[in-house]
Amino acid sequence: MRLLLVSHCPNDPNGGASRVYHFLTDGLRERGHEVECLHLEDIEIPRVMWKLASRCFMPNFVSRTTARALERSSAPFDVIFSSSGMLWPLYKGLQRKSRRPLLVSHLHGACFFHHQATMGEVARGQMKVSAVYRYYTGALPPRWDMKGSRYSDLTIVQNKRDEDFLIEKGFKPLKRIPLAVHPEILAAGASAPKQAQRDPMRLFWSGSWVVGKGTNYLPRAFERICERFPETRLTLSGTGAGQKEIVAHFKDSLRERIRVIPSATVQEQIAEFSRNAIFLFPSLAEGFGFAPLEALAMGMAVVMTYAGFGGDLAVDRRHARIIPTASALHLADATIELMEHPELRQHMAEHGRKLAEELTIERMLGEYERVLEEARRMRT
Repeated sequence: MRLLLVSHCPNDPNGGASRVYHFLTDGLRERGHEVECLHLEDIEIPRVMWKLASRCFMPNFVSRTTARALERSSAPFDVIFSSSGMLWPLYKGLQRKSRRPLLVSHLHGACFFHHQATMGEVARGQMKVSAVYRYYTGALPPRWDMKGSRYSDLTIVQNKRDEDFLIEKGFKPLKRIPLAVHPEILAAGASAPKQAQRDPMRLFWSGSWVVGKGTNYLPRAFERICERFPETRLTLSGTGAGQKEIVAHFKDSLRERIRVIPSATVQEQIAEFSRNAIFLFPSLAEGFGFAPLEALAMGMAVVMTYAGFGGDLAVDRRHARIIPTASALHLADATIELMEHPELRQHMAEHGRKLAEELTIERMLGEYERVLEEARRMRT
C-alpha cells in the first residue's frame, strides 16, 4: 500500500498523539509499504493567522496542505489517514470522485469527551474558560470529529467508549485498535527492579500538565497522602512546564518534595519508571493512555481512572487500582492502600506486566495492516 498519514500534532516521537504516527510510519515502512507523513510543522498556515486558524479553521488549512501534497505526488495514494477529523473538508470533496484513495479518520480520543471533561471542571469551579470557548471554539473539535467520520470510508478508534459513541451516532464502518507499548520500554521492563526492591514512598506521574489529565485532583490527593506518609516524594515528568510553574499548584509545605521534569526522552522515562514504585494517572478523558501502559510494562504499581484502556483492558486489583475520575479522595486512598500493602503492589505489578506484554507494536501494526487492506477490498 501507499499511504499518506496526516497528523495535526507537533512532530514529537516522545509525545502521545505524535508517537502513534511515528509507530505507524516506521512500522509500516518496515513491512514494505510506502508511507509519507505530515505533522503540524508541515501545515501551511500564515503566521499572522496562526491563533485564529488553530482554533477555528484548522481542518481547512490541513486539507489545503494535504491537497497540495496529493498534487505534487508522483504516484497516487491507496490510503489517506487523518487524525481527529482534520481532513473532513478534503474528504467531503474526494467522496464525489469514483477513483480515489481509501479515506480513514483516526480518533486519538473523541473530542466530545475531552470537551465534556473541561466543561465539567468549569461547572465545578475548578477552572474558567472564555465566553468564546464556552459558546463557540470549544464545540468545534467535537464537530470536526463527527464530520471526519461522516465523510470517511473508515473510522478507527482506540477505546470502547469512543466506539460506543460513534455507534450511537450511526457511523460505520468502525474499528477499534488498541495502542502498543514502546518497544524500548517493553524490553527494558524485563530487567526492571521488582516491586519488593522499590521504595513505596516514591510516586511518579507523567503527562502534559493540562486539566484533562486530572491536574486539579493530584495536588489535593498528594496532600492527603503526605498526611499519612510524610516522607513521600513525587516526580512529575513530561509536564511541558517547569518546576516553579508546576509546584505553584501544591501547598507551600509540600513543594520541596516534588521534582518536575518538563520533557523526557524514552530513556529518561525508562529511568524514572525504574526508580519509582507507584504510578498515578487520574486522567479525566483519554484516547488510550500510553503512560499507564508503559508504567505497567516497567513493573510499576498503577493507580488509574477508567479513562482509555483503564476501562477496556485493565482489571481492578489485578492489573491496577482502577478509580473513578475527578476524585482526589479516591486517588489518595487507592495510593495509600498500595503503600501499605506490598503484596498487593507486587501482585498488580506482575499481572500488569503480563498485560503490557500482550500489547506489542507487532500486534498493533498487524491489526492496522489487516484493517486497512480489508477496507480497501470492501470499498473496491
